Amino acid sequence: MTFLVDANVLIDLGFVEGLDVLPALGTAQVLDVVLLECEEPPDLADNIRQAGIQEIEAKQEWVKAALLYKTGRLSLPDVLNLYYAKTVGCTLLTNEKPLRKLCQQEQVPFHGLLWIIEQAYQLKLRTADQLCVWLITLEQVGSRLPTVEVAQLRQYLGC
Repeated sequence: MTFLVDANVLIDLGFVEGLDVLPALGTAQVLDVVLLECEEPPDLADNIRQAGIQEIEAKQEWVKAALLYKTGRLSLPDVLNLYYAKTVGCTLLTNEKPLRKLCQQEQVPFHGLLWIIEQAYQLKLRTADQLCVWLITLEQVGSRLPTVEVAQLRQYLGC
């Protein structure tokens, strides 16, 4: 399976040192314009590349097509992500609610960070204890994750 990863997921995985999980789930890709948004934590862009996540150069001709999806709540990198995922038929990994809603409308498969954590546990890429620490860290750095779903995941992991 091929995944296109949005900046918010990469940033959160950077904070928990979990970027290596993505290539273990399938082919992980990031658009170059999205990679430019990955400034924190320090050295994140380099760590993304070192984890084996493939950088895809966004083409100028994609912009016009992608802008058809643009709304006030979505950035150009957001709509480029949607356009690329829809065009090549890959799954978009994002935590952004407006982008997830648009994916749903456009029938683009998507998942978020909580799904990644669940997969990391099911595939034994991390222990439940390690993933519980991830959830604590994500809360401390101010990651915007849905409270109810986080509580359910904590219960599933035994946190």
